[in-house]
Amino acid sequence: MIATALDVFWRKGLHDATMQDLAEATGVQRGSLYNAYGDKEAMFLRAFDRYTGQFLEAAGNALAQGDTAAGLRHFFDMIIVNMTDGSPPRGCLTTRTALDAAISSADVRQRVQDVLTRLEQLIGKALGTAPGKRSAADANRLARVIVTYTRGLAVMERAGYSRKQLRDLAATFIDAVVANA
Repeated sequence: MIATALDVFWRKGLHDATMQDLAEATGVQRGSLYNAYGDKEAMFLRAFDRYTGQFLEAAGNALAQGDTAAGLRHFFDMIIVNMTDGSPPRGCLTTRTALDAAISSADVRQRVQDVLTRLEQLIGKALGTAPGKRSAADANRLARVIVTYTRGLAVMERAGYSRKQLRDLAATFIDAVVANA
């Protein structure tokens, strides 16, 4: 049921998804959803936590493949496929949530900040263990730039850029990162 709710939130966003949408998608009556989860935000947080765990595991696995350049290529490809899947493409759940007008909740904001921070840490660790002259502090600063760049790719996807165009943008970025290592 949480996976189905996650799909609804991913397609519609936290603000635009309704309890009726969630009830129809899950096949569970609204009253039962309220009893099980409390409210729409609580259900979203549970779904977002599930997404976060899966996303960070996939990101870590991608970054661990090969040298720094290969790991970054796998990472960006995973990010791009993740946001361009579906018909129409579903976009990036984290970025969509960050930009959602309904983010007046401190809990939702904190969850978004947490996933981005944990992503930075994964990338920083991958960059910091690579052979070369990059210090741990430089790796962490670069990790923040990479996470910021992924948010830009999410915006470009929403603006209509194709998977191929996004991959070309990522390849150019990776070339610049690796050239300056």
